[in-house]
Amino acid sequence: NCFFSVGGGIVHDSDEEDEYQETLHKARTLFDLMERLEKNHER
Repeated sequence: NCFFSVGGGIVHDSDEEDEYQETLHKARTLFDLMERLEKNHER
């Protein structure tokens, strides 16, 4: 198992979808790394 968190700052004019997409973008590197590690482990 691997646990991590990402987030951002919400301000009065934040757009909910934009903030969500930004959070996914921040996490993408870690998701990619975990996928590569999992594939290497399966060998």
